[in-house]
Amino acid sequence: MEEKYLKDLVIAFIVILFIVLGVKCNSLYNSIKVVPVESKYQKLGLGEDLFNQIQDIEQSIQDRKDFVFTVTKDPLEQNLIVKTIQDLEKQWRIEVENLVRLESTIVPALGEKKAAISHKGKTVIYTIGDDFMFGKIKDIREGEIVYSIRGNDNILKIQKLPEKPEAIKENSNASQERKYNW
Repeated sequence: MEEKYLKDLVIAFIVILFIVLGVKCNSLYNSIKVVPVESKYQKLGLGEDLFNQIQDIEQSIQDRKDFVFTVTKDPLEQNLIVKTIQDLEKQWRIEVENLVRLESTIVPALGEKKAAISHKGKTVIYTIGDDFMFGKIKDIREGEIVYSIRGNDNILKIQKLPEKPEAIKENSNASQERKYNW
């Protein structure tokens, strides 16, 4: 029988709690609803000029984040017109790496014929029937290969590396003699 009164007490307590919360929320809502037309913080607000300056700065920062540099040379280098020895060496190496060059062929009396072809700085060993430059290798002969692209037969012969420019050749000899640049 005591549990019955305890249950009624808890329910009454919860109802009273809801009534108190409702009155409190209603009083807060009424106090918020009355907002003065002129705020006391109006003097601290941003002026139109200051707001425009902030927007310009933010736009400038965003533009700098989105900008993509396309310059391949160092912009701080003083002599951009004259190529340095390092530039010539780098240019020569890029030129050599981009060549499709037959380095050697192996044509044994018995066994599989092979060809070493360099491209993009790598040397790959090919055999007859392998895919090569959007086509297939048809035959490997002494010093040359025959490959077919879209039904057309082409021949690639062994090539030497292109000659280094004179300035690079002179520089490699200078390192042995220790010439100073002053």
